[in-house]
Amino acid sequence: MFEMSARARAIMAALSAAFLATAACSGGKGGSSHAASVTQPVKGGPIEAGVIPAKGTPSYNFLRDLANGLEKDYPGTKMTLTFANTEARPGLEQRWRSGKGPDLDYGMFDGTNPNLQDWANDDFLVDLTPYLKQQNPQTGKPWLDSFSPTAQPFMKNKDGKYYAVPTEASLTVLFYNAKIFKDHDIKPPATWDELLTAVDQLKAAGVDPIAVTGLFEPYMGMWSDYLFLRSVGYAKTRAALSDCTGKLDDPGFADGLTKLQQLRDKGAFLKGFQGTDFTAAQASFFQGKAGMILMGSWLVSEMKKSIPPDFQLGAIGFPSLPGGHGDQTALMGGEQLVSLNAKSDVIPLAIEWLKRLTSKQTQTARAKEIGEVSAVNDVGAPPEMPGMDKVMKSASTMVPRYYGIPDSKTKDAVYPEIAKLFFGKSDAQQTLNNLKSNLSRVCGN
Repeated sequence: MFEMSARARAIMAALSAAFLATAACSGGKGGSSHAASVTQPVKGGPIEAGVIPAKGTPSYNFLRDLANGLEKDYPGTKMTLTFANTEARPGLEQRWRSGKGPDLDYGMFDGTNPNLQDWANDDFLVDLTPYLKQQNPQTGKPWLDSFSPTAQPFMKNKDGKYYAVPTEASLTVLFYNAKIFKDHDIKPPATWDELLTAVDQLKAAGVDPIAVTGLFEPYMGMWSDYLFLRSVGYAKTRAALSDCTGKLDDPGFADGLTKLQQLRDKGAFLKGFQGTDFTAAQASFFQGKAGMILMGSWLVSEMKKSIPPDFQLGAIGFPSLPGGHGDQTALMGGEQLVSLNAKSDVIPLAIEWLKRLTSKQTQTARAKEIGEVSAVNDVGAPPEMPGMDKVMKSASTMVPRYYGIPDSKTKDAVYPEIAKLFFGKSDAQQTLNNLKSNLSRVCGN
């Protein structure tokens, strides 16, 4: 079982004392229908919070320790941590629709995705703006200012109000096995041509170049997503693939698909990837069977127990496409956003949980102990991810991964076609034609 280090426990103890003091002296005026709660004292009570990690994982145990601290500091508190990821979402959303959602939950809001704003617009969520504008006695600045500028658009609705806070960032980057690259004098690829060279060198060394799963279409779609970002640009791609306000007439779409076919035809992907699930694909990378993997930064925390202690991990941004018409340094990613149920009976206690969870102290401990990337200012990258700081600093901007496709009516029109291209069932031009046909049918344009 995962146990926090003595340093992390000391951080938690200090955090508990600091926030007890903060809760005692915080106040102010709010502008939402829940403004009365802004000045209410924090009292203990039963509280349920959705969490992303599964029970028994290091990430879950970290949160359980944090919850135990809340229970200790506020007598009468009993905190339930409910798995709120992947297969749990349909059941949780049914609870929300019936008025019985958890006090805190993920996946309820995203300011960059119009498909995830209905819960806020329909008054299911607490407007967090009054709380975020409160001065934090520890810093002398509003709570909102603790979050990075790249994270804040994800928190904010089009009406200017905030309905979620990020508990961790997930950045989609190209991870590579630094030892294999060093041993075989392979340069981490900064451009597409350098990526193709690295593929050839890895194959010559007897290593599958790229780990990928063939059983989860959006993970295969990460490759086409980034290629379109570089060759076309985010706005045009999103308009065509998700929002149904554009078309695939930019030549960059054909170019991106052609480059993806290049990788396939070179045999760049993990042998047997078609039947390999994402956990096995990630394990293959850490076992040295593949040299690279394009994945979210959750890779390290998710696979922490399976990473050999001597594994040398490197991280770089997705290669640029010289001559491409998109943004060559933009970073795809997202924020894990948690929202507060407007029907909660323990709003002040829930706010206290959010403040503890997103404090610099907690976020620093999570980065060091778990390997999570933080959306909070002045929290360093996890030590297991050398190069991540450089990736973040060199990025011109961060744009939402997947272009909102999984939450759009186009969800069954896009990634299945990308999978066919990966599997060799279609070539680049056929894929483009199929995408055009599917999107025309779904979007009605």
